[in-house]
Amino acid sequence: MKKRLLLLALALLLCIGSAVAQTEDTQFALFKRTIAPVMRWGENGIMTVPKATTLGRANFFAGAMGQKAGTLQGLDLYLTSVSLMAGTSDDVEIGYTRRQLIWEDLYFSNLSMDTFHMKARFLNLTDYFIPQAALGINAVSLRDNKFTDRNSILFNPYLAVTSTIPIFTTKMLFSVTAVAETIMNQNALGSYQFSGGADLNLFNFLYGFAEIQGFNPAATNSEVINAGAKLRLGFLSVGVGLFNIKLVKGEGATLVDQYASSILDLANANYMATVALDIRLGKKAPAKK
Repeated sequence: MKKRLLLLALALLLCIGSAVAQTEDTQFALFKRTIAPVMRWGENGIMTVPKATTLGRANFFAGAMGQKAGTLQGLDLYLTSVSLMAGTSDDVEIGYTRRQLIWEDLYFSNLSMDTFHMKARFLNLTDYFIPQAALGINAVSLRDNKFTDRNSILFNPYLAVTSTIPIFTTKMLFSVTAVAETIMNQNALGSYQFSGGADLNLFNFLYGFAEIQGFNPAATNSEVINAGAKLRLGFLSVGVGLFNIKLVKGEGATLVDQYASSILDLANANYMATVALDIRLGKKAPAKK
């Protein structure tokens, strides 16, 4: 399974120009960003880290995302992603993502990938303070984008826990999320990985967020950070993010000291932009007390 994962990650990440990390945690972070759907940034996901919150019943979402993916034979390559999602109930959402590498002259390359995803929230006692929890899964084919053989599909199951805290008013929301996940292929499980992050929603208009992937206190400089911002105007939203920021831990006797003296390495960071469209046919449920 690990060999198939690395082959798939290598095929995509070499074109992205980001396969510079050597640890398993960082490889997983890069791979996860490759298969993650285009989420509603700061709402049902931070950026690539999923949240326990969902779209809601009868609500639909279409998002597109793109980033420069390096240069090959003098021509720039761009990685583009388009996701379609639907809220089938208040606690379940399903979706499909198409990922395609495009040349700078807008010709499609022969490298593409489909991902199917689903998330189900199983704990939702209240909208605020008490954490919500959800189980989700991403499924990607390892063989010619065919989903006919379960053994040729890589599954990425995860558990997400999210707590939302109002700041003086429910129109200003601070949210924190923690995620534990792994990969599964041919009934074999990979090692568990941990991610998390926080986002700030100001009046459903301005969003700011940051997330950390491949978190492992026992490893050296395994973490990768993504950060960004989004503007939403009615049903339309646009955002920009900086991905693949390396967190270089400093020296210290304790883990707290190491993180306190850490620095951010932007040498291999790259920008990504997103445009999204919301179609809200369902009524928003009243806030739970």
